Amino acid sequence: MTLLACAPVSPRSERGFTLAELLVAVVIFSIGLLALAGTASVIMTTLTSTQSRTIASGVAESRFERIRTTTCASRASGSATTRGIAETWTLSHLPRAEDDVTVSVTFLSNHQSRTETFRSFLPCCSSAWCSWAWCRRPS
Repeated sequence: MTLLACAPVSPRSERGFTLAELLVAVVIFSIGLLALAGTASVIMTTLTSTQSRTIASGVAESRFERIRTTTCASRASGSATTRGIAETWTLSHLPRAEDDVTVSVTFLSNHQSRTETFRSFLPCCSSAWCSWAWCRRPS
């Protein structure tokens, strides 16, 4: 009967990771997680700002529509607060039977006050034919 002698196993021949390799891997993984957390914060800030701007532009669009449906003689400048958004509108009567309307909306975006200004030219016609012709006039 022969006995087989086993050679001593050196630490290099064992499979595994050293403590230094594990520490480097944990540091790299932590840096990646911190980068993802920072990116998530920027994305949330951008989404909140975009949502505020969308609501503000909707308020301005609504004001343009209310002015458009008002008779020309009763159109006037003014201001109001709608859904927490301050809006101011000014009208300039132009000789081409239209009004130059500017609507400025002020709202909070990322805890800062922000003002956006929108401008449009609205027809000033009283008959249905004039409205129809205005929509189809050449630019």
